[in-house]
Amino acid sequence: MINKIRNIGLALILFPIVLSSCISLKPVNNYATASQKSINQFEDIKYSFKQNCLDNCLDKKINDLNLNAKDCDCKLNEKADSVTLLIYNATKGYIEGLANLSNNELTNYKIDEFTKALTENDFGSVKIEKQQVEAYSKISKIILRALTDGYRKKEIKKYIVNANEPLKVLISFLDFNLSKNLIGKLNVQKQRIESYYFDLTKDATLSTLEKRKAVETYYQQLTKIEDKEKELMVFSKALKKIEEGHQKLVDNIDNIKDERVKELLTEYASHIREIISEFNKLNK
Repeated sequence: MINKIRNIGLALILFPIVLSSCISLKPVNNYATASQKSINQFEDIKYSFKQNCLDNCLDKKINDLNLNAKDCDCKLNEKADSVTLLIYNATKGYIEGLANLSNNELTNYKIDEFTKALTENDFGSVKIEKQQVEAYSKISKIILRALTDGYRKKEIKKYIVNANEPLKVLISFLDFNLSKNLIGKLNVQKQRIESYYFDLTKDATLSTLEKRKAVETYYQQLTKIEDKEKELMVFSKALKKIEEGHQKLVDNIDNIKDERVKELLTEYASHIREIISEFNKLNK
C-alpha cells in the first residue's frame, strides 16, 4: 500500500514535468510540420531546367518548320535538375527529422537518399561550388547520425544547432536556383516569344484575322509562363520564411519554454501555412 502511494506520488510529480516538456516543444513541432508540408511542395512544381530546354528547343523547331525533335540536347539541364533534387532531398530530410524529433518520434529515412555524393561542377546556369558540397555533406551526416543513433527529443538541441549553418547554405542555393536561375530562363523565353509574335504582327503578308490569332496565341503562351513564375516565386517565399524561422529557433534554443519564443514560432508556422495555401491556389 505504501509502495502504491509512493508510486502515485512519484507519478504526480513527474506528470507535470513530462507535460511541460511536451508543451515546450509543441511550437517547434508546429513550425517544423508546417515547414515540412511547405518544402514538399517542391514536388508539385511542374517545371524544371530540362523542361525549359525542351520548350525552347521545340519553339525554335516550330519557327524553323523543323520536324526533327530528336535534335534537342538537354543533358546539361537534366544534370542541373538532378543536383537540385539532391539538395532538395537533403533539406527535406533534415526538416522531416526536426518534425519527428519535436514530436518525440524516431527519425525514419531511406538511407540511400543521403549517401549520394555531391561534387563541384558546372551545369551552365547551375553551379555547384565547395560551399554547397560541404553543406550537403554536413547535413547528410547529421541526418544519418540521427537515424543510426536513434535520436530522441533530448538530442533536438544538438540536431538544430549543428544543422543551422549548412541548412542556410542549402536553402539559399535551392532558392537562388529556382527564383533566379530558372525564372531567369523563363524571362528569356518571354522575350523570345514577344519578339517572334511582334514580327508576325508587322508581317504585311498576313491578314488582320491571322495577326489577331497570333496575338491571342502570344497571350496564351505568356500566361502559361507567368503562371510558372508565380509558382516558383511563392515557393521561394516559403523557403525564405523557413530559413528565417529556423534561425530564430537557433537564436532562442535555450529559451524554448518562454511564452515570447512560443508565440514567435507559432507565428512563423502560421505564416508558412498561409504560403502553403497561396501555393495551392496556384495549382487549382
